[in-house]
Amino acid sequence: MKSATSFYRDHSIRELLLWCAPALLVGAALRLLMEVRMPFGYIQFDTSDFLLTPFRLLSVHHYVIDSKKAFFTPTFYTIPFLLHIPALVIIPVVQHLMGLIEVVIAGALVRLWFPLWRWIIIPATLLIAASPWQLWYEQTLMGEANYVFFLFLVAWLGTRWALRPAWSWFAWFALALFCICGTRAEGKIMILSGFALIPLVLRPRWKAMLLAAFCLGGLYEIAGLGGGGSHAFSLLYATLFELTPDTIQSAPDIAPYVLPLRDQVARDETDSPTDLVSLAKEINAQVYRYVQEKRGGTGDKVKRLGSEVERDLCVEILKRRPLDVIAMPFVKFRLATDGWSSGADFGRHYLLEKQRAAVARLGDEINVLGVGLTGLPQDQPGMQDFITRHYHPEAMGWFGRYERAWSGASIALRLPDRPATQPRWAHDFISNLPNPRQVIPGVPIYFLIAFAGMIAALCVPGRARIPQAAWLLAMLLTWYAATMVGVTNARFRFAYEPVCYMYACAAIAWAIGLVTGRLRGAKPEGSCTAS
Repeated sequence: MKSATSFYRDHSIRELLLWCAPALLVGAALRLLMEVRMPFGYIQFDTSDFLLTPFRLLSVHHYVIDSKKAFFTPTFYTIPFLLHIPALVIIPVVQHLMGLIEVVIAGALVRLWFPLWRWIIIPATLLIAASPWQLWYEQTLMGEANYVFFLFLVAWLGTRWALRPAWSWFAWFALALFCICGTRAEGKIMILSGFALIPLVLRPRWKAMLLAAFCLGGLYEIAGLGGGGSHAFSLLYATLFELTPDTIQSAPDIAPYVLPLRDQVARDETDSPTDLVSLAKEINAQVYRYVQEKRGGTGDKVKRLGSEVERDLCVEILKRRPLDVIAMPFVKFRLATDGWSSGADFGRHYLLEKQRAAVARLGDEINVLGVGLTGLPQDQPGMQDFITRHYHPEAMGWFGRYERAWSGASIALRLPDRPATQPRWAHDFISNLPNPRQVIPGVPIYFLIAFAGMIAALCVPGRARIPQAAWLLAMLLTWYAATMVGVTNARFRFAYEPVCYMYACAAIAWAIGLVTGRLRGAKPEGSCTAS
């Protein structure tokens, strides 16, 4: 690793920062404008799950993670409360700084991975820095901004370790993998990129390979201790619910409990999935009733046995109808391709009405958390008044217009829409569909170009191809899993849209380079030892 002095004197670092300067200037200007117009972070409905950790730590001195969340973001959000820094002020600032660092990391990846990188680096980093979806999540107290930061960091550190296989680089790479495992439940899948690189980087040093695998395995297990994804099988079975067979082998006596609901859902939603959260609750009610009446479950045992039953049903459906199961995420992805991957536009409805409802969800916890959030003691009425006095929708009108313009430009070029038999369902917090009529939207062209770029990247010679392939395949699997389990909206592609911007730019550059002959002999920086 470089010292701080040699880091700034390194020609390649100065060159990278120079190439990223346009994106950094634009990104910094947008983030500064956001902070000036709305100096406090946005409290979303899920924020209360993250704030459970500081609440329990401050009230009863117990470190607890909500069962649906992984450990990193709740722990990160606890630090301002312990340091007596207003969390609604410092958390967005830190997340915006992480977003700017992410831009530089993306630029470094472009240099390491792609031929003709000088053609790509400015437009790719500009798109990432200026994305309104990035800005929205960085301003919001949720875990998405942290997740996408570590997604890019894992890619860069994995590439550097592959190019210079020193244990110091592996330690940083392993730490980044540990952090991404702790940001979202599906982030644990990214550990596969580390396991894939171990035999490729350390062969044939068997002891070193075993030691590295042991370290990653240990970090994975530690990351899983803090909860995360407790309702995964519930949402997964809700996604696959219509595929439940008439004769159920894994639990034959459950048929009377679930089949009537399955038939009702099949009649109501012919080609557009419904609210999977509400459906999962209805399914759980029937499964829990079955567990109580047929298996004698009581108390916490009901939920545990119910989760096992839903897991077995998912496995049975996969065995019986594998093609339908495999295709399900692609169906859900297409249904949300014209939606916003941010949660809202920071207009009156979201800043005032929805944010008040999110604060109300905290209940009496606000008596403990209020001073840490705002710097002043707060109760529920006081916090509601704080929202009215400090969040001004008219000041954020520019951002809503910016989001609409960005979304319109992104989806303008897409495959043909097709009619649907019913209006599409949209999540209450992620409901910005420009065309909520009975239409199945076509896939935007930039996604197709990006996927073509990902395929082409696997064929580009160079030492960086191996870590890029390991990361890319793990990333696509993570995206696929998140779409499979998550509700049908654009939120679950948030972290992967910046990646698509990067690969779409690369694909266009490759196409131009092939036509003009400029691609011949061009090499990414990862093809040599320099970086």
